[in-house]
Amino acid sequence: MTASTLTLEGVRYNGFALKEVDGEQVRTMHFTVDTLRIGDLVQRGGLTGDDSVRVAARPGSVSTITEGPIELYTRKLTGTLNVAGYPLVPMELSPESLLIPDLDLGFLELPKLTFTDAVVRNVELDGGKLFIPGANIAPE
Repeated sequence: MTASTLTLEGVRYNGFALKEVDGEQVRTMHFTVDTLRIGDLVQRGGLTGDDSVRVAARPGSVSTITEGPIELYTRKLTGTLNVAGYPLVPMELSPESLLIPDLDLGFLELPKLTFTDAVVRNVELDGGKLFIPGANIAPE
């Protein structure tokens, strides 16, 4: 998934989790969030065989996932972390990049996190209600 902005609200980091991808177990970061706001969403995913699909929101729009909790299992998140509306630092989060990836901080709710120019490799997303303005869905 790519996004011009990615805002996570009500964030809890639950450590790492093993998830199956293409028959292999991979380490993921497990987050629980209340709401996601995704600017200029473009999502690609595999279908059966070698086919894939591209889902894109109308340019300039904000897609949302609300009515959480939303469980995210993420392999990698890159982007520039913004604090109080100001770009702070480009970063890459993955189970391999975290000093203590299996530390469960699920008891601690983090403040709203916003990333710009975000690229995310999600393995699984469960829960919530998805809204994509002007959704364009096409095979690739």
